[in-house]
Amino acid sequence: MSLRMVFMLAGLGLGSLPLAAQNASPSQAPSEDPRDRGGVYALHVKAKTVILDVVVTDKQGHAVTNLTQDSFTILEDRQPQRITSFERPGVHPLAGDVRIESTADLDRKAPGAPVDLIVLDEINTRFEDMAFARYSLKKYLDAQPGKLSQPTMLVAVDLHHMTVLKDYTQDKASILSALNRHLSQYPYHLDTSSWTAERFSAAFGALMQVAEATVGHPGHKNMIWIGRGFPDVRTDTMQPEDEAQLADAIELCINMLRDARITLYSVDPAGVPSAPTPDVDGVDVADPFGGNFQFNDVAAATGGKAFFGRNDVNVEIGASVRDGASFYTLSYTPTDASDAAKPFRRIRVVMKDPSLRAVAREGYYAPRASVASNTKSPSIADRSKFDLLGASETTLIYDGVPIALSRSEKDPAVIRLHIGREGIAWAGVGAEQTAKLQILYAIFDRKDKLLSRTAKDLAVKNSSNPDEPDSQPGDINLLFRLPRNEAAARLRVVVRMTDSGKVGAANLDISAAK
Repeated sequence: MSLRMVFMLAGLGLGSLPLAAQNASPSQAPSEDPRDRGGVYALHVKAKTVILDVVVTDKQGHAVTNLTQDSFTILEDRQPQRITSFERPGVHPLAGDVRIESTADLDRKAPGAPVDLIVLDEINTRFEDMAFARYSLKKYLDAQPGKLSQPTMLVAVDLHHMTVLKDYTQDKASILSALNRHLSQYPYHLDTSSWTAERFSAAFGALMQVAEATVGHPGHKNMIWIGRGFPDVRTDTMQPEDEAQLADAIELCINMLRDARITLYSVDPAGVPSAPTPDVDGVDVADPFGGNFQFNDVAAATGGKAFFGRNDVNVEIGASVRDGASFYTLSYTPTDASDAAKPFRRIRVVMKDPSLRAVAREGYYAPRASVASNTKSPSIADRSKFDLLGASETTLIYDGVPIALSRSEKDPAVIRLHIGREGIAWAGVGAEQTAKLQILYAIFDRKDKLLSRTAKDLAVKNSSNPDEPDSQPGDINLLFRLPRNEAAARLRVVVRMTDSGKVGAANLDISAAK
């Protein structure tokens, strides 16, 4: 079986973007990506601090939140590590008068605050289980106060789209309203195994998209994935090159989730099955451990949990939220600075009190020579296309690069793109400083149908304009004119910094810009 992984994007063409940019000119060849040449995010240990979010529970499963640094010992590949920083749970609380209602609010008012990301999986979850998942989520939310303790985002993912039903908010009523308005489509692709590759790729791609979109927020993210996760993928039936691609994809995904500080909790809404439900190929599609590689493995690798085989899904959601709000944050610099060690660096957190249990991510992937030499792995250009196209096909706000969109007061067809200096990697000195970036804009109609999508590479000089509103030295301001289209309703702009690989994306209502 060929997986046709989401990041294999050969043949997807991008046109040119008509930009009227101050001090901007097309770039030549893209510079070296921080990921290795195989397309996998490579952690070069000698220059990296490892951050661990750790949940500690007692024998009854209750969270323990009053420990000190000397209660913990960190082992990497069985070698003790020196803890360089330590934070107890709740050190980044939201002030009582702070209210978060968007990603922009979160990044501006509470950049270190932990958040919850609730994902409704409509890729690999049966229709009747989707209904029960929505019922269970509503039951959980009904039991919460009107103002949620942590900013929460609600997202739905199907085979073709990732839809933000509600951006970060603490307003329970607005999340319930968004949930009630959302209509799930019947998952026809579950009726046959012929869609397995697409289902697997869509779920994997969704995880990577969320990681890339939220990496700009330094706080901990608690992702609660309500649904089946992955379809069954049996590695013993794969061709060697497909199995190698799967291994590369796993490395990429796990390291992206790590870099974004995402802990994954998977909640299977199928409940307790009364009998197996095999598909046409005889695979038990209701068994959460039906394949060789499962979504549960990803949850465990990030320090999360997998809940399944229970009917109290609302309680499982609550347990996921509770664990995500009760974490310690520890960091260390690995004592082994060699990149030539085992590809997977295993991490273990040992408690001084043996009656306590620590749960943290299982480890991370270091670069592998075989990945770099694999000519079938995605190139840097392929990876750039995945970043740009993937970010353009969702309404999810990406904050790896802070960007803002606004219309000109004099001419509403002229759009101003502001890129904050925090996400820009300037190269050179003085007036010769330049930054290389890729910009894509996509225009959608009122039904979110794509009307046009164009992109271009740019090399921009560091020359701030003091007359620009809200502009600071080191910012970038670009102007471009929208093509005339009476059906246009929403503009989506994606910015990817060529040198760092970081991505920013934002939306603008252009229904009146005619």
